[in-house]
Amino acid sequence: MQWQRPPLAAWWNVSQVGAPVRPARDLPPPLPAVSHSALNTTPGVAVSAALGRRRPADFLILTGAISATVFVGFWFTYFGPMLAHAYPPSSPMLHLHGWSFFAWYLLLPVQAGLAYGRQLALHRTLGGLSLGLAVLMVTTGLLVVGVRMREALDSPTPTFWTGTAPAIFVTLALFAVFYTLALRDRRRPARHKRWMVVASAAGMGAAVFRILMVAAGPVDWVFPVSILLTNLFIAAGMAFDARRERRVHREYAIGLVTCLLLESGVYLATPTVAGRPLVLALGWIGSTFGGLY
Repeated sequence: MQWQRPPLAAWWNVSQVGAPVRPARDLPPPLPAVSHSALNTTPGVAVSAALGRRRPADFLILTGAISATVFVGFWFTYFGPMLAHAYPPSSPMLHLHGWSFFAWYLLLPVQAGLAYGRQLALHRTLGGLSLGLAVLMVTTGLLVVGVRMREALDSPTPTFWTGTAPAIFVTLALFAVFYTLALRDRRRPARHKRWMVVASAAGMGAAVFRILMVAAGPVDWVFPVSILLTNLFIAAGMAFDARRERRVHREYAIGLVTCLLLESGVYLATPTVAGRPLVLALGWIGSTFGGLY
């Protein structure tokens, strides 16, 4: 029998002091007074003043938008039901993944704000917290995906996770790779912050999926579109660069191309022979480490 993707509705229902003072007789004559208009027409002063007034806030905007999107997405299916005491009983590991995921994305615009305000010491200190949360969200996420994939393989009929678990795994893998690149380039701010935008965009597909499910309902196109839509944040970063610097940084270009190819490629390959090895590998993770779930 030919493999078919299950309807999405099946799932839906379930950051010089100290210089000597010269005597007054040795002081040079005072400089002539300079008017404000003269200062404004002095090239060096004008440029410095303009730079001081117009420090780019691109990364504050991007990280704030990403964090807000994640919160809105998980409000519908997690935070809202939790506050209403309507969330079904779940594994502690699932909650650990959800809270570490949300805490990392909450820290993201805080870190961007600290860097923007040149509070670099605190930024580096919180960087250790960011790393710990990232490790926790990726490892628990991998466990959750593995367990769901194992359940789907053992099910006599296809489930929501049968066709989606590998693509969800890819979002975790992309986040981990680009976050690692951001850590590698932490002493190169221009590269570091762009890798962080790529990593955070790659990892937020689950939040966008929930927003689209509420907006459009449980239709089959929602899942692949939600994964691909996250790349709009990378495209927005490229637009900021093009407008301000007349060029696009390679971190964004590499990130966008890699995400588009892997996200779409893995999703399309999952029901085919080419996607079978990844499906079985995820199922093995679920079988081997499922006891931790």
